[in-house]
Amino acid sequence: MGKCILGIDGGGTKTHACIVDLDGNILATAANGGANWERIGVEAVQKNLTEIIERVCAKASIAKADIVDSTFALAGFDWEEDKQILNPIVNSLDLDGRCQLINDSFAALFAGIPQGIGCVSIAGTGGKSAGRTASKTVQTMGMELGEGGGAGQLVDTALDLIARAHHGIVEKTQLYKQIPQSVGFDNPADFFAAVARGRVALDESLAPLIFKLADEGDCVAIEVVTKVASQHALDIQGIIKQLDFAGTPVELIRAGGLHTAANVLFDRVFEKTLKASSPGVIMRVLDVSPVFGSILHAAHHHFKEVSPEFISNLTSAAKKVEI
Repeated sequence: MGKCILGIDGGGTKTHACIVDLDGNILATAANGGANWERIGVEAVQKNLTEIIERVCAKASIAKADIVDSTFALAGFDWEEDKQILNPIVNSLDLDGRCQLINDSFAALFAGIPQGIGCVSIAGTGGKSAGRTASKTVQTMGMELGEGGGAGQLVDTALDLIARAHHGIVEKTQLYKQIPQSVGFDNPADFFAAVARGRVALDESLAPLIFKLADEGDCVAIEVVTKVASQHALDIQGIIKQLDFAGTPVELIRAGGLHTAANVLFDRVFEKTLKASSPGVIMRVLDVSPVFGSILHAAHHHFKEVSPEFISNLTSAAKKVEI
């Protein structure tokens, strides 16, 4: 088999893999569980990556020795010191070719902008804002350190506000009733006790309910969606400022479930907030899997210059592939 390039996109709940030949033709794709070491631990990440690489290589009928370059775009790779945790995992995979580690947000950036110059806003299970110029790369630091948190922040904010409603601080709307009911509680007091004592853990699956209630005019749900959308827009404002993109046209890729849900309120608040300071920003919602951005990142590393044919072959096929 000829030489090929491997791309990995590992998020909080899913990992995607793709192998292409050196002309950008897709040979195989695969998917399995998450690869964020902060959520599932180092051993689980190593297991999932080992399994998915074996599977995608088998589907492509190639050996690991045929892989000449690869990029691992992993959630949870936020700091330079994280290489001490993740490099041993990558080294254990026995890939003879060169391997790069990047945060998974940059896979989405390259998937939407093949040259990798611009900004990306991730609002999925979690959140991340990032950007690149030809010489500089920046990204936000984490939900606990001033970053928008995607669906996780949406649910946490909703819980905070319905707790305030229970205290009589804000109005008791349908959000106050329906969040407890969604996890089996008709009595909100019993629900809050279960949350406090760790018997119930709310997760990102509640995001569609919050969006639905906001669409129906629930004032507290509207406040939740507005706050989270605004935070993600402000994060991108900061990225644009750090990269000196202010005042110039800049491309922005939007990715993740909150950006792709087509929620009118979330989209309107995000765009209005961002355009207020960066009217020249050009926004697009990512319409292919971010794993193809991992391939493009690896291709930029492997080739002195990625050919238009490689980009065209990959991007045209990517729109037809479901992983």
